[in-house]
Amino acid sequence: MTDQPLIRGVNAAFLGVTDPEPHLAYYRDQLGFAVAESGVLAASDAAAIWGEGVGEVGVTVLTAAGAPHGRIVLLTVPAGEAVHPHSADYGLAGIDLYTRDITESHRVLTAAGYSWVTPPATWQVPLGEKLVTVTEGFCNAPEGTGVVFVEPAAPRGTAAWDAEPDRFYTELTSLVCHVPDFEAEVAFWGPDGMGLSQWYDVSFSDPGLDEMASLPPGTVMRLAFLAGELTARIEVTRIQDRTVGTDRRAQQRTARHLGHTGWLVHTRDLDAVLERVRERGGSVRTGPVQAPALLFGGARVAFVDTPNGIPVTFAEQAA
Repeated sequence: MTDQPLIRGVNAAFLGVTDPEPHLAYYRDQLGFAVAESGVLAASDAAAIWGEGVGEVGVTVLTAAGAPHGRIVLLTVPAGEAVHPHSADYGLAGIDLYTRDITESHRVLTAAGYSWVTPPATWQVPLGEKLVTVTEGFCNAPEGTGVVFVEPAAPRGTAAWDAEPDRFYTELTSLVCHVPDFEAEVAFWGPDGMGLSQWYDVSFSDPGLDEMASLPPGTVMRLAFLAGELTARIEVTRIQDRTVGTDRRAQQRTARHLGHTGWLVHTRDLDAVLERVRERGGSVRTGPVQAPALLFGGARVAFVDTPNGIPVTFAEQAA
């Protein structure tokens, strides 16, 4: 093992779907993602990766401007209940991406029949002695996925906007989880865990956040950003004095349920990752196994839970 981080960021978000077509209408036709790969994982391969009882799984990989990360992976699963998570629910929350103009995004997507939790709102997050202005809105995408559109005041670089400067939307910029044990999750992903840098850890309250996320007035949220070389960061949140929300984690299992159901993370050293998973309070559910070419390129793969039960699929990749 070297001193390099074990991971470079999150490669993709898994979304459970019953039929890819409504999702293609949203992510491809509205947001400009493209189908990079599609096919079917045999039941034996899918069960080896994600656990006993998983059947045959259709796979559709979506990319923005050809970016090899910040991707969306649609996994076809049996029909079930599709629930859009609330910001106060424990488990996987929104998938975030940048928009050039959130007002126009709200207008166009609303006209196309996609509802928003509320219209976009603006609030401020204290970072040290600075206040950073954030403008966001939650849009209800098909079958239980919440998409958070962010109009950045000072956008960090994204692969999609680097490749296509006039593009309206980017690849995924953040993946969000709301957890009961904030410290354990941050330690799992941070410098002494998987090796991501911790940008900040801040607690704040703002009426704009309450409005956008449908939270009780005066809600205090704790938020940490963890980032590597790739665009998509991990946002770990915890609502203090939580009086609303439920625990969605048992209904957010990869290749079993609808909606945002897990993350794909590449590593150069899967064995070292699994050792670190156990050291940091996570659990290895399956693997390592040799995965098929579809989606995984024949890599060694393991499926784990973080200390808060967030499902993550690690795949070994040379670079």
